[in-house]
Amino acid sequence: MKKFAIFLVLLLIPVLFYVGFFDGSAVEINEPVSFNDERFHYAFHSHKEFYGNIEQENLVSSFQNKIYGGIVSHHLLAADDIAQFFAQFRGKKIETIVIVGPNHYEVGGGNILVSQVPYYTPWGIVKPDTKIISKLVDEGVVLNDETPFTREHSISALVSYVAYNNPKAKIVPIVIKNNTSTDQLDLLISSLDRMLPKNAVVIASVDFSHHQNRIVAAFHDDMSISAIETFNYDRLFDLEIDSPPSIYTLLKYLRKKEAGQMTYKRVNSTDITKNFDSNDVTSYLFAHFTKGDPVFESNITALNFGDAMFDRGVRQFIEEEGDPFESIAKKEGLFLKGSDLIIANLEGVITDTEKCMEKEHIFRFSPNIVEMLAKYNFNMFSLANNHSEDCFVEGILDTKQYLMEYDIDYFGGGNIEESFSVRKMHDKKIALIGINEINIDSATLEKFYEKIAKLKKENDFVIVHIHWGYEYNTKPSSIQKTIGHKLIDNGADVVIGHHPHVIQPIEIYKNGVIFYSLGNFIFDQTMPNTREGFGVGFVGTEKYMGFYLFPYRIKNIQ
Repeated sequence: MKKFAIFLVLLLIPVLFYVGFFDGSAVEINEPVSFNDERFHYAFHSHKEFYGNIEQENLVSSFQNKIYGGIVSHHLLAADDIAQFFAQFRGKKIETIVIVGPNHYEVGGGNILVSQVPYYTPWGIVKPDTKIISKLVDEGVVLNDETPFTREHSISALVSYVAYNNPKAKIVPIVIKNNTSTDQLDLLISSLDRMLPKNAVVIASVDFSHHQNRIVAAFHDDMSISAIETFNYDRLFDLEIDSPPSIYTLLKYLRKKEAGQMTYKRVNSTDITKNFDSNDVTSYLFAHFTKGDPVFESNITALNFGDAMFDRGVRQFIEEEGDPFESIAKKEGLFLKGSDLIIANLEGVITDTEKCMEKEHIFRFSPNIVEMLAKYNFNMFSLANNHSEDCFVEGILDTKQYLMEYDIDYFGGGNIEESFSVRKMHDKKIALIGINEINIDSATLEKFYEKIAKLKKENDFVIVHIHWGYEYNTKPSSIQKTIGHKLIDNGADVVIGHHPHVIQPIEIYKNGVIFYSLGNFIFDQTMPNTREGFGVGFVGTEKYMGFYLFPYRIKNIQ
C-alpha cells in the first residue's frame, strides 16, 4: 500500500505543476502572468510547501568567511537541506549567482546553454544577469537557447531559494551536456573568472549516486567526495554523478579564487524517506567552499569479485545475445562505474587455440568477451587459478594479449616476480598479487610471504587474491586460516579468496581483513549455494580502510 501511495503522489506532481501553477498572488507585478507567458520561466513548484523549511528564521549563516561557491541537490525531496544550504547566503551582499547544472534532456543547439529569461517563483521574480550573459554569448563561450530551461529542474528547483534568501541577486543559469569537452569548459571557467564581480557565487546543481541501494550509494559517494575534496579533475569524469562537467566547472573556478576549503554534509534519500530497503536511492552532497587549500589526501577504491567463467552455459548465453552483467550493472550501468579498480578472478583463458589439456573441465573463453568486460569498466583480473594453464603457455599469452588490447591489466600466474601488479593512483600506490595455492608447495608459499613483505614496504596497500580451499565447503579449512593469517602477518591489508564456488566467512585479523571466499560471480553452476556471492568494495586512505559488502544471487547466468 505504501508503494502505491508514493506512486500516486509522484503521479500528481505534474498535475499540480501544470494545473495549480501561479495564481498571481505570490508576487506583485503590473500585469497578470500566465503559465505560457514566454517572458518567464517558472520555478519547479508554485506552492511554498514544496520548498521545505525555507522560511524558518533560525536557518542563518554559520560561515564567518566569504563563501565562493557550493554544491547543492536539485531534488526537492531534500528540500530542507537545500533550504539550509541557501540560508548560508542569506543577508550577504551577493550581486550574481551562477547556477551550473546538467542538461538532463540533452536538448538545445549547443553543449553549454544559457537563459536570459526571468524566473517566476512564489517569492518573486529572479532576474538574469543579462550583462554577464550577453558577454558570454558574444564571446562564443555559451549559446543562448531557452529550449532546455522550460523544464530543466537543475535550475528551476533552486530559483525559489535564491528569490527568498537573496532577492536582489541576479542569476546566470547554465546547463551543460555531459559530452562537453574540457576545452569548452575551460573557456567558460576563464570567462567567469574574468567577468564575475567580486561578490559573485558559483553553485553546481548536481545530484549524486542514482538508482542504487543505500550501501552502493555510500560506496560511490566515498569516491565522489574524495575526488571533489582533493580537486582531482581527471577523476571527476569517472564518478557516478549526474553532471561531472558541472562539478569540473565549479572546482576549476574555485581554484582560480584560491577557495579550496570544503565544508560538507552528505545525505541520501533513505535518510529522508526511511525506506531503507529501496533500490532506487539518490544521494546528495551539500558543500560550501571558502578560502584555503584543498585536502590533498585522496582515497583508493577497488571493487572485488570472485570466480568469473565465460565458457559452457555462459558462452551459450552470450552467443544468444545475453548479457551476464546486465542485472548487476543495473540502470545505466551505474553500479559498475566509478571505482579505481574493478577486479575479478578470471577462471579460464581467453584464446582461440585448440591445443589444450585433456582433463574433465577446460575453460576457454571467446576473445569477444573482452570488449564486454571493458564496457563494464573491468580493468584488472587475477590469473592465479587452477584453470589459467588449461591451454598451456599459448593460452596464457593470448589471454594477456587480448586483455592488454583493451587496457585491462592483470596479475597472478607465472613465477612470483610475474604474479603482482603495482598501480599508482592519485597520491597512493596499491600492489595486487595473485596466488594459486591449489598448485604450489609450502616452499613457494614462503617466497610469496617474503614478496608481500617487500611490497608492503614499497606501497600504501597490498591486496592479495588467492585461489584456495575446497570446492563447495562453506567453512574455511585450517590450512586456509593458517595461510590467511600469515599473509596478513607479512603485510597484506586485504585477502580476497576464491575457488570454493560458495560463500565462506569473513575474518578481521590484526590490522587486516580476510574474505575466505566471495563465491561465484559469473558462472553456470546450478546448486543453490553456488548461485550466491558477494562483491567487496574497498576504500583505502592514510587513516583507515573501509569495506562495503554487496551480496547478490545468480539467476539465469546473470
